[in-house]
Amino acid sequence: IRVGICAMDKKATSKPMREIISRLLAYGGFEIVSFGDELILHHPITDWPKVDCLMSWYSDGFPLSKAQAYADATHPFLINDLHMQDTLQDRRAVYKVLLDNGIAAPNHVIVNRDGLEPGQDPPGFIEEEDYVELDGVRIDKPFVEKPASGEDHNIHIYYPHSMGGGVKRLFRKVDNKSSCYDPNHPGTVRRDGGYIYEEFLATGGTDVKVYTVGPRYAHAEARKSPVVDGRVLRTPDGKEMRFPVLLNPAEKEISRTVCLAFGQKVCGFDLLRSEKGRSYVCDVNGWSFVKNSRKYYDDAAGILRSTILAALAPHHLTLAAAPAANTLSLSGRGLTPMMSQQGSVSSAAAAAASGAYDEESLGILGKSASLQELS
Repeated sequence: IRVGICAMDKKATSKPMREIISRLLAYGGFEIVSFGDELILHHPITDWPKVDCLMSWYSDGFPLSKAQAYADATHPFLINDLHMQDTLQDRRAVYKVLLDNGIAAPNHVIVNRDGLEPGQDPPGFIEEEDYVELDGVRIDKPFVEKPASGEDHNIHIYYPHSMGGGVKRLFRKVDNKSSCYDPNHPGTVRRDGGYIYEEFLATGGTDVKVYTVGPRYAHAEARKSPVVDGRVLRTPDGKEMRFPVLLNPAEKEISRTVCLAFGQKVCGFDLLRSEKGRSYVCDVNGWSFVKNSRKYYDDAAGILRSTILAALAPHHLTLAAAPAANTLSLSGRGLTPMMSQQGSVSSAAAAAASGAYDEESLGILGKSASLQELS
């Protein structure tokens, strides 16, 4: 089975991707075809190789519409739906999909300024000192202001006068900082585009990141929230400090529904565990892998194998799921044989390989195993 990897080189050759691909190759029966930046960016899709299965996802600089046209023309089995990746780039569309599928999101209003003059407000929008309101729906401070674009990570939190006012700016990590507080900010919202305004949910100072591999497998990690003080906690080797957590039954169902609703088998999303006792999805990122988890790499490779075989060669699912004795290690960007230190696929991947997918996701296998988590 020819498996194509159509993504920017920086993402396609990342450590998690190489770890998982090396394990997938160790099973046998797969040929990996890496498209590469040169082909993706500078050649027409008629020059792109034909593959049976395609792993493709958006990142900065990736021509998503070109990849969509290729998939529409050649019809490979897609690990992640390419057209739904347009939805992931617009937070307004993401929230609509969440609500349409019964997935809890924070209470919010969406202020669209498409087609309006700079600084102009849409009809029904009101801003007062300690709240904003749209068409009678009021969001009190503290509230979170998110740009409509999913690629814009400049998020603001506005505090009420009773809490001292001011604004905390959240941004992508720079060294050991991920937010800063401006006590002198006048507290007026931005008007340079569309924004989502949502209630600020207290979570005890932690955020939860969930990583799915198919609808019945999820790995969850907690990290210190950037809202706390903006300082990033790091391990001795410089990685952001994260802690594996277990999902409760309701969160497992959220994971399954997010995966299916967005058509992204490999999918990362952010979960807010509110001190009110309920969990909410506040962002869906699409293609994401756990970093530095050998067990996750084993499980992900096993599940991807079973997913691909179920779609393209279901008769091979009766074969042993364990990888070959010779697995592959990483040598720079290349792959070199070495003896495997694991005897068989992990329990979670074995469950998936034995049919732990529902008919809605694969159309072939029946329901069996429950959602798995890593610890």
